[in-house]
Amino acid sequence: MIADRLPTLAVQWHVGAMRRSVPILLLLLAAAAPLPNRHDALMDEIERTVRLPKSANPLSSYGKSYAFAKPGKVMAIYLIPEPLHDPSLGCAVITEDLGSRPCTSQEIKESRDRDARSVADQVGAGKRRWLDDPRDLPDISDGGCTQITIEYDVASKRFLHVACNGLA
Repeated sequence: MIADRLPTLAVQWHVGAMRRSVPILLLLLAAAAPLPNRHDALMDEIERTVRLPKSANPLSSYGKSYAFAKPGKVMAIYLIPEPLHDPSLGCAVITEDLGSRPCTSQEIKESRDRDARSVADQVGAGKRRWLDDPRDLPDISDGGCTQITIEYDVASKRFLHVACNGLA
């Protein structure tokens, strides 16, 4: 009788349906997995092949920012993140007569807020980001190997420039 075979037929149908759905499930999982984009691939390539100047710190100590400077040319700035300073320790204001005075509590608060915003805008050590506009790359005026500037030619896979900043 068919009624006697119903549990067996249900199990056979369920197993067959699972076999058919496994490839579909695998296909959906593969489609959902993030693929490395072009920027990630370029950053990986640069970080894998760059030779930092002898006086530079290890690569992992820099926050790394990248952008296309022009078509086919990547500009990168590697910058050691600045620690958050406590302005209440040794804060002074230069006066008009070129003397100095201690900071007021309001000036200390403003300095602390400004420093916190500056630190929040930095790329942490060992981290990286891709910027849409090279004008947004971080930059300091001196600092030696605190900042390393890199220019990379994508087509030839060559470094056109790798150097520490100068010192003031």
